[in-house]
Amino acid sequence: MFIHSHRPKDVRDQWEKVKNAQGLVFIAPVFWCHFPAIMKGWFERVFAYGDAYALTSDGWQGEVKGRVPLLHHEKALVINTTLFSEEDYQASLKAPMIWLIDDWGLRYPGVKKVEHVYFYRVPVTDDETRRGYLEQAYKLGKDFAQ
Repeated sequence: MFIHSHRPKDVRDQWEKVKNAQGLVFIAPVFWCHFPAIMKGWFERVFAYGDAYALTSDGWQGEVKGRVPLLHHEKALVINTTLFSEEDYQASLKAPMIWLIDDWGLRYPGVKKVEHVYFYRVPVTDDETRRGYLEQAYKLGKDFAQ
């Protein structure tokens, strides 16, 4: 296919890993209510037209309803570390992340179940809380793998 043959080799290689995965896990700090630039760039290059989604004639006319999901993954796990408090995320910061990452970035292309977990105030919290986050991350990983 023309689209795939003209994509950089590193992107094709990454897509093969995504395509063959049973589930997807993304772990990153929050930057501007999204992934850091390098991860967001990876996401945009790899989850591209022809692989993660296609377009119907409505899509080619600029209609969102014309986007066709091509992913068939059962689940994805997103873990974000944050600088700010849980209260800040509940009040206003979490909603755009759910829409951009969970809904638009993963569910819309076809991932059936998305779990998104936040570890709040990581750089400024106490050691006990950070240890609790590590234990929680370990448990999330084990549960995800089953």
